[in-house]
Amino acid sequence: MKKLIFKKSGELTNFIEWLDRFSGEISHDSLVIEIDPTEQVFISKTYSDDKSLVRYSKISFTDANLEISKKEEDLHSRVLVGIFLILPKFIKAIKTFATADDFQMSIDYDMLMMGTSEKWCATSVTFKSKTLKMKIPGSSISAGEMNPLSDEVFLNKVWVAPDPISVTLSADLLKNLVSISDIFANADKMKNFMEFYTKNVDGTPMMFVRDPDENAYDYELGPIEGDLKNDVVIPIYRDKFLLSVKNAYDETKIIISTKTPNRVLIELKGGDTKTIIARVNR
Repeated sequence: MKKLIFKKSGELTNFIEWLDRFSGEISHDSLVIEIDPTEQVFISKTYSDDKSLVRYSKISFTDANLEISKKEEDLHSRVLVGIFLILPKFIKAIKTFATADDFQMSIDYDMLMMGTSEKWCATSVTFKSKTLKMKIPGSSISAGEMNPLSDEVFLNKVWVAPDPISVTLSADLLKNLVSISDIFANADKMKNFMEFYTKNVDGTPMMFVRDPDENAYDYELGPIEGDLKNDVVIPIYRDKFLLSVKNAYDETKIIISTKTPNRVLIELKGGDTKTIIARVNR
């Protein structure tokens, strides 16, 4: 059995907020955290049950205020931590230790089969301070059983938008959009749509979002970045959009392909969190 130990180097708020981006319906509280000791980042990718929403996010060890205090010399590849149906408990445990200056996160791992190949996978995760120790149940679930996407598949096959256009939303504009759409939201999620579309306004290509059924609202998002070769209309489920902008505290970019407008790409500021929402075929 091998061991990887992190110690706290500052406030854990960023790490907790990063984990919370995956909590709830977006992952059904199951997650694979990929620990990359070479790039010194935590990475995770998840998708909803119906595959209509996919999310990728990463945070550096530095931004998470966690630094490696013990590492095996032969560890040069990722360690996968499988959290099965207990992500809220995992987050709550970290919050419990957040004020402890001597906090450590200890990961026991071993080589396990993932499909046809072997990967380093956690067998347990233990949180420890001078006065308290917690071993999180469920963290020993094999990450291979949860089928994490590879970086290559996500970045080259899923996160794609040929001939893209985009619009960048400020935090205030995004907050307004959520509030406005909420006024006329349908209680039935399967009938609750929002529709992004483009049109030319006084010679300037603009992006809008509207209620496609009742025309209850029609909100101008701003001028388009990129070459608008033809107008685009793309409906999505509103609840998927809300999940995609969860914990979006700053600028958010919305990207749509003008060639194959079958998905909306949503990127939080810095590009470290990317979410894809599939078009609704109505």
